[in-house]
Amino acid sequence: MKPRLVVIALLCVVATHGDVKTKTYTDPEGCFRTYHVATGRVLTSRGLVEDPTVNAIVKEAVAAQMNTLQITQAEKDPDLEVRFMGGNGAGLQTDASPAIGDVAMWDIGGPQAVGGKTYKKSTLVIGVVDKRSNQTVWTATCSDKFGDPSKMRERIDKAVEKAFSKFPKKFACR
Repeated sequence: MKPRLVVIALLCVVATHGDVKTKTYTDPEGCFRTYHVATGRVLTSRGLVEDPTVNAIVKEAVAAQMNTLQITQAEKDPDLEVRFMGGNGAGLQTDASPAIGDVAMWDIGGPQAVGGKTYKKSTLVIGVVDKRSNQTVWTATCSDKFGDPSKMRERIDKAVEKAFSKFPKKFACR
C-alpha cells in the first residue's frame, strides 16, 4: 500500500479520545541515521491545506523526539521521511484573510450556533517512511483537542512525545 494512502486511511478511520495508537508495518534491514519532516496538511472543508503554525509545531516536536533517538535531521537524501496530517472532519473550519488568503483553523468553532471556544476532538496522524524502499515503516495516530489555540503546542508536543515513546528503538542506529 502506498505510504500516503496508509496515513490517509488511518486519519479517516480513527475515532478515539486523547489516545495514541501506533503500528509497525515492516521490519527494515539495517537502521536509520537521518530523517526529514515533509510539509504536513490539515483537512478542511475545502480539502487538505497547509497550516504553517501546525507544521512548525509538529516539526519541532518531531525533532525533539528524533534527537532523543539519535536520528539526525537531513534535508538531502534522508533515510526516513516523517509525514503527518491533521483534522477531524466537520469541526475543521477554513477562513479567509485579506492579508494572507485562505487560512486553516484547526478544529476551531463548528456550526454557527456553537461558540468559538467549543473544541472537538481532532486527530494527528504521523507516518514514517523508509526512503530506500518507499515503504511505510511505522505510524502513530494521536487524538486530542489539538485545535484549542492556547494549548495547541502543548498538546501536539505531548502527543508526539507519547507516540515516539513507542517508536521501535531498534530502528535507530546508536
